[in-house]
Formats: sequence, C-alpha cells, structure tokens
Amino acid sequence: MGKVISSFTNGFPGAIARALDDVVVAFANKSEAALAFGVPVVLDATQTGVTLFDPATQTAADFGGITVRHPAKTPDTYGSSTGSYAANELVDVLVRGHIVVKMENWDGKLGDPVTIKKADGSWSNATGADYVALPNVRISSATDGTMCAELLIPERNVL
Repeated sequence: MGKVISSFTNGFPGAIARALDDVVVAFANKSEAALAFGVPVVLDATQTGVTLFDPATQTAADFGGITVRHPAKTPDTYGSSTGSYAANELVDVLVRGHIVVKMENWDGKLGDPVTIKKADGSWSNATGADYVALPNVRISSATDGTMCAELLIPERNVL
C-alpha cells in the first residue's frame, strides 16, 4: 500500500529553489571562518572575494548575495544542518533568483521585503531599528515546518 505525503519542505538552506533564470557567481571565501549555506555575504575590501554580511556595521547597499549549497556538499554527505565553505575555498553566491534560507520568524505575506536581524544575522521579515531591511530581497514562499522559506532576489546586486 502506498503512502500519502501530507506536507512538503522547501528544501535545505542554500538550495536553489528555481533554476530558470538564477545567476550564481563564484568568489573566494575571504573571511577567516567557514561560510554556511544560505547566509548573506558581501564583497570584501579588495572586491575579489566575499565575507559574511555583518548587519551591525553594514547596510542593504553592501549586500551582495546568498551562499548556495554546493552539489558536492549534499545533505546526504554532510547532513542538513552542516556543511559550509572553508576559508579561501570558492563560494557559489546567488546574486539573482530563488533560494531557500532558514528564517528566524515569518509573519507576513508573500512578496514582503526581507530583513536581517542585527543581533545575530538571522533572516527575518520583522522591521525596526534592530533589523537591516533588504529592499531587493522578497519572500516568495511561506515557511515550512523547519522554518525554511524561499527568497527571491529579483535584480543582481553584484557583477
């Protein structure tokens, strides 16, 4: 007898959600630490690599894109909550298109702008002084049971 799937997930953080017109650019990880999948990044000072977006000191104008889960680093190999780009490793960065990220909270509607919480850098759609608004990033699917949602970057931010 068959099984009925009653709910579907959006995928794992950093997974490209719709590959029709996505633009992914490779940069070197210029930070000292590993970059997880599905996190916001900015160009480094030399503009030859990327580092983690620091919402405490950076603004929406600095936002470059979101790290993509590399196919060689699949959840089957590393687990759904592990795997990252090591320092100086090439990082795939989504600069336009749809991607799955882990949300801190989501209480809005599709098409709402996305924010980054200043305290810990987590994705949200809350507003106020404690968040950096990213007007070029929108919610394109509701969160699933694991709090993963699909985001859309409609216009390229870099290159």
